[in-house]
Amino acid sequence: SVMALDPKALVIRTSAFFGPWDRANFVTHALERLAARQPLRAPSDVTVSPTYVPDLVDATLDLLVDGAGGLWHLANDGAVSWYELAQLAARHVGLVPSTLEPCSNDSLQLPATRPRYSALSTSRGALMPSLEDALVRYVYQ
Repeated sequence: SVMALDPKALVIRTSAFFGPWDRANFVTHALERLAARQPLRAPSDVTVSPTYVPDLVDATLDLLVDGAGGLWHLANDGAVSWYELAQLAARHVGLVPSTLEPCSNDSLQLPATRPRYSALSTSRGALMPSLEDALVRYVYQ
C-alpha cells in the first residue's frame, strides 16, 4: 500500500552528490584517477543529475525558510552520463582524460541494479544552478 504524504511535509529527492567535504564521491574519485593517469571506466549508458552539495544545502534551506511543502527534485540543472560527468570535470581542471574509457553499466557488475535514466527534473522551478557552474565552483573552492 502507498502511504499518503502530509502536504505540509517537505520531501527532497536528489542524486549523484559531489562536494568539498566528502572525498568519497564520483567526481573526486574520477579526477584523482585521471590526474594520476590511472584507468577509469565510467558508464556511458546511465544518465544522472549530479548534485553539488553546497547548492543542495542552499536550496533546501531556502525551501525550509519559505515553509515549502511537498515533493521537490533538487539537482544541478543538467543530465549527463557518468562518463560525460568525468569528461566535464576533467575539462574544468585542465586534464586530458586519456585514461577515461566509456563502458556499459552491466560490465561493472555492481551489487545493486541501477536505472538507466534517473535524471531529475522539476515543474516547480529551477532552484539550482547549472552543472557547469557547480563544477567550476567545485574545482576552484
